[in-house]
Parts: sequence; C-alpha cells; structure tokens
Amino acid sequence: MRRPLVALLLATLTSIARADPQADRAIRALHEDPSLKVRVQAALVLGQGRVTAAVPALRGALANDEASAVRIAAAAALGRIGDPAARPALEGARDADPDDSVRAAAARALEALPAAAAGARVVSLEDAAGEGGREARTALRDALGKHLRAAGFTVAASGGLRLKPSVLRVDVSDAGGKTIVAVSATLVAVEAGGRMAAMVQGGARLSASGRLSPDKRIAYAVRALDAAARTLSEDLAARLGER
Repeated sequence: MRRPLVALLLATLTSIARADPQADRAIRALHEDPSLKVRVQAALVLGQGRVTAAVPALRGALANDEASAVRIAAAAALGRIGDPAARPALEGARDADPDDSVRAAAARALEALPAAAAGARVVSLEDAAGEGGREARTALRDALGKHLRAAGFTVAASGGLRLKPSVLRVDVSDAGGKTIVAVSATLVAVEAGGRMAAMVQGGARLSASGRLSPDKRIAYAVRALDAAARTLSEDLAARLGER
C-alpha cells in the first residue's frame, strides 16, 4: 500500500512544482510537513522542475532540517536547479555538515553548478532607492546588472553579497546654450550577517547643445546613470579585491 501512496504523492507534488502559481505549496511542504518522505519528495520535485523560486527554501532545508535524507535531497535539488546563489549554502554543507552523505551530496551539487569565472563573486542586487523617480532607479539597477557581470561578478536572484544601490541625485539644467545632466549614486555591499563589506560612490555628467526635449532629457539621464553604474561596478570589484 505504501508504494502507491508515495507514487501518488510524487505525482501530486510534480504537478504543483510545474505550475508556477502553485509552487509555493511544494515549498511549504518542504518547510512545514512533519512527514520525512513528504519533505524529501518536495525537495526532489522542486529540483526536477528547476523551480528557481525554491532556492531560498532549499538552502534553508539544507542548513536546518534535522533529517539527513532531506538535506541530501535539498542539496541534489540545488545542484539540479543550478542557481549560483546556492553556492555558499552548498559549500557550507560540504565543509561542515555532520553527515558524510550530506557532505558528499553537497560536493556533487557544487560540481553541477555553472563554473564561475576566476575571482568571480556571487552578488544579489536589490531594487535601487533614492532620488530621480522610478525610471532613474530602474535604469541604475538595470545598468548595474550589466556592468557587474562585465566586472566579473555572478549576479544571482539571491545569496552572496547583497548589493544596495541608491540614486543620490539626477540634476538637469540649462546654461550657456547647453543642457547639462549630472547624476550620482552609491552602492553598498552587505555580508550575510549584516556587516557592510564595502561602499562606493560614483557619478557622471553629460552635456548637449541647446535645450533638450523631455524625452531626450530622460535618455541622457539614463546614459549618465549607465556611466555611473560602470564606475560603481569597477570600483566595487577593486575594493573587494583589496580584502
């Protein structure tokens, strides 16, 4: 009787994990269900479905579930999903889990993750705060994602250093027959424990002949924020490289 029951459970969880709006039910099962078999199957099915949204829950199960079978399943799922944000949790389990089988599973999962470039660091990028309105904050965050990767970082949905960008100012002025756009921004890197790892600040200034239309002013501000993001990314890489 138990094999049909487990097969039915697996089929149910598989259908849940594949439907994005309902994946949180499988995640809740991993978190809350008292049944060891349910938690193991939930972890495996989330991995089979490559549910990226489940990475934080799987990291939590790998670190905190009392059952080694669940920790093994969580490690396998993280390796199958392949999100670089899982690397710190898998490295911790590989090095410190009290169970040999869990350590081995974490090591195998690490081998399955995409190889990071030499010296690359995993970071997660939060929404930008500060001045300039939503367009400016979105432009800064998008530009940072691009330039951080160019600077050798692995930008993941979660995990690693948390990066907190902020737009300090976006000034547009007309003087001497020119339109001048000046921006400045900061980027703060925070470690998992909440300690600040680094803070960098940068800016850019562009000018154009004549008075620009509102649309062109926005385009120039986006270009200036892109230049500031490049400076922030390169400075952060240099600052962290000094540690």
